[in-house]
Amino acid sequence: MAQKKIKVFEVLECGGPGGTGNQVAAVCNGLPADKFEVGLVYAARQSDPAEYRRKAHGAHKAFYVPELVREISPAKDWAAFRKLLKIFREEKPDVVHAHSSKAGALARPAAWLAGVPRVFYSPHGYGFLQKDSSASAKIFYFLAEWTVSWIGHIAAVSPSEAALARPLSWGKTVHLAPDACLLEPPTESPPQKEGLLFGACGRITAARDPDAFAHLCQRLTDARYSIRCVWIGAGNAEPKLHQDLENMNLLRKVEITGWLDGQKTARRLAGLDVFVHYSSWDALPNAVLEAMALGLPVVASDIPACRDAVVHGETGFLAKNEIELLEYCLKLADDPALRQKMGAAGRARVQKEFSRQGLIAKLSDFYSGAKEVK
Repeated sequence: MAQKKIKVFEVLECGGPGGTGNQVAAVCNGLPADKFEVGLVYAARQSDPAEYRRKAHGAHKAFYVPELVREISPAKDWAAFRKLLKIFREEKPDVVHAHSSKAGALARPAAWLAGVPRVFYSPHGYGFLQKDSSASAKIFYFLAEWTVSWIGHIAAVSPSEAALARPLSWGKTVHLAPDACLLEPPTESPPQKEGLLFGACGRITAARDPDAFAHLCQRLTDARYSIRCVWIGAGNAEPKLHQDLENMNLLRKVEITGWLDGQKTARRLAGLDVFVHYSSWDALPNAVLEAMALGLPVVASDIPACRDAVVHGETGFLAKNEIELLEYCLKLADDPALRQKMGAAGRARVQKEFSRQGLIAKLSDFYSGAKEVK
C-alpha cells in the first residue's frame, strides 16, 4: 500500500517578483512529489496572480486570497482570516507554513483553530526592523509577532533572523532553514562594456538606501573615469533615484534597467565587476547570494543580514558607513586579483551553505517531523 502523502500548505501575501515569492515558489516546485502534496494560498503584490501561480507550478492546488494584503486593514484582514480558516478546515492540511509577517499573523491562528497538526512561520525579515517606521509602529510589530508565536514553530531564513526569533518563540525551538540561491545561470554572454561596472540589484526602496547608491555612483565615477554603475531592478523609490542622478549629471554613467525577467537579470548581473548591496535593513539578501553564485565580490552594509551572507575580507567587504563603502569599492576597483579571489570564495560559499537542495531537505524533515534543527 502506498504511503499517504503529507499535505503541506504554503501561505504568503507577497507572491510575485522578489525574494520571498521566489523562495516559496521554489519550495512548492521542489518538495518531493512522492512524499508531499503541496497547496498554495497566496496574494500577489503588484503582479499578475496567474503569473505567480504558473511560477509555483508544483503546487497541487492553489487558492488566491486578494484580501491578504501587506498593510494593516481590519476589514481585509478579517476577510482574509475567514478565508484561511475555511480553506484549512475544508482541505485539512497536515502542515501549514506561513511566509512573511501578515501571512504569519493570520495563517497561524487560522491553522490552530482548524486543528492543523504542524505549523511553521518564516518571517523573511521582521517588520520591526524597518527603519522608516515610527517607534510606536515597531513596538506594534514586535508585540503582534509575539502574540501569535505560541502557535507552531519559527523557521528562520538566516542565523540573524533566528537570533531575533528566539525571544519571540515562547521558549520553543527556532528552526533554521536558510533561503536558497535560486539563480539560473545566464544562457547568453553579458553585454559588452568598457571599463569597470559596479551594480546593485533588486527593488529600489528605502530599505536598499538608494540615496547612498547615488552618492557612491558620484564618488566612484569622479575617482575613476572608467567606472560605470547600474541598478538592475525597479521600485517605488526609482523616480527619486532617477531625479537625483539627473541632478548629479550622472545619467550618462549610471543606468536603471527597470524590472527584467530571470534570465535577463542573471545576464546583467554576470556582467558586473563588483556587486554593491548597501541596505539599511534586510532579511537574508537573495540578490547578494545570486551575485556571489556568479563569482562576484560583494560590498555590503555591515548589518546582521548581510553578515549572514558575506564573510568580511573573504567573499567581500562589510561597510559600516558610506566612507567605508567607497573605500572598499575603490580597493576592489584597483585590484583585479582580489576581485577574482573574493568572487571564487563567494561562489564556493553559496554552493556549500545556500543550495536549493539543502533548503528542500531541511523543510522536508521539518514537515515530516523527522527531526528538529536548532
